[in-house]
Amino acid sequence: MSQPVHDLQRLIANQRPVSGRVVAVTSGMVRVATAQGVMEVSGDGLAVGDRVVVRNGVAVKIQGTAAQTMYFV
Repeated sequence: MSQPVHDLQRLIANQRPVSGRVVAVTSGMVRVATAQGVMEVSGDGLAVGDRVVVRNGVAVKIQGTAAQTMYFV
């Protein structure tokens, strides 16, 4: 049986940064696909496909991500 107070404590305690990729942007809200699933957070200046890190409910673009070089063999 679930205990609401314990569930809330567990959710608050697990507020560590999570990285992912933006899959949708709608009026200031951003959907980010992560290894744990899709989450909806706030974020500005982001586009679909951007790599982000989510901290405290805000998505921030990961700096220094450049397009990878593809080699065709």
